[in-house]
Amino acid sequence: MANQFHQDIPAAVLQKVQAALDVVKTELGPYLVSLTPEQRKTMLRMADKTVAFVQKTTDYATTSPAFVPAFVDVAELKQDAAALTVLAPIHQQLEQLALDTDSTMMTAGSEAYGNALTIYNSIKFMAQNKQPGAQAAYDDLRQRFAGQGQRKAPAAKPATS
Repeated sequence: MANQFHQDIPAAVLQKVQAALDVVKTELGPYLVSLTPEQRKTMLRMADKTVAFVQKTTDYATTSPAFVPAFVDVAELKQDAAALTVLAPIHQQLEQLALDTDSTMMTAGSEAYGNALTIYNSIKFMAQNKQPGAQAAYDDLRQRFAGQGQRKAPAAKPATS
């Protein structure tokens, strides 16, 4: 497979991106909520259809206050619905950036690991053939695979008569 990732990201670009992310975090941070994994499990989830449902329900609550139970704070509902509207495009952009960053890391990592395995196997071959220095390099690198043992071939099925 051809190498797909073949560029260095300039340090200046990385510094600018980190600074921009720091600004985003600083600016949005006071308005964001952090949840524990347990809290996330118990939350109601929203999908595209749910957003429209919430918006329509908010409209009904605003135009027909008699529909709203006394314990529901319509102002809070409006604030929550507004937050969804303004945060959705930011969230989508950040998700796409995260996905593209992850895909790039996956590509670079896969290529680096594949090449490293090729070199490792070359060193292993050289060590088996007593090339100077190869055994020490092989002993150092094979620690990565310690405890994995040899893969066993599946047991042959007994013949039935």
